[in-house]
Amino acid sequence: MKASPLYPVVLFKVLNSSKNPDKSTEIGHLSEILSNPSISQDLLSPYSRNQEGHFQGIFASGDHLLQNLFLIRENLYPLEIQFSIGIGEVKTPINSVMATQIEGKSIENAIFGLSEAPKSGHYLIMHGFSKTLERLMNPSMELLWSTTRNWNHNRLKILNYKLRGHSEAQISQLLAISERAIYKNIAEAKLGNWKDLILAVEENISRVLKSYQ
Repeated sequence: MKASPLYPVVLFKVLNSSKNPDKSTEIGHLSEILSNPSISQDLLSPYSRNQEGHFQGIFASGDHLLQNLFLIRENLYPLEIQFSIGIGEVKTPINSVMATQIEGKSIENAIFGLSEAPKSGHYLIMHGFSKTLERLMNPSMELLWSTTRNWNHNRLKILNYKLRGHSEAQISQLLAISERAIYKNIAEAKLGNWKDLILAVEENISRVLKSYQ
């Protein structure tokens, strides 16, 4: 009997912050950002708000998974966001328009991961692989998240542009800052290393998911 495919389900919540007294946490605004093609195109079933007020979405594999989370961080900056990735089966039909209903081990693992989040601060965890694999992958993701949690907005943007293949000259034009400042950010924050780590973790997730099928 052929095993059911496993999917990464992302579940996240946006924390209220005294830094942001404006309307940026309103549901309509968040939903508009998440429906932007630059974010929604990466998902098999795009983000939708669930009954708890959290957002959930389904990916086909690890491709663009972490990159997508960094795009969300950039678009919701400086709000603190807590992400949980659940790996497992999806029992409900996959809705290609919006992930309005998800049942199965994938969302259960994502809910468990989010339940372990601290009361404040950026957070990222993954559950659903074997304990051995999680012990290999989660420290890399925690290192990535803890190191980048205090980055300024431009540094996040530069990383995201580099992940999308833009050159330093192109980024300089897009952000209207000097090319020298771009190189300085890349060197100081070791953005090339973080880019490589993001791509490596995504590749590992995809490879492991493929081995289960």
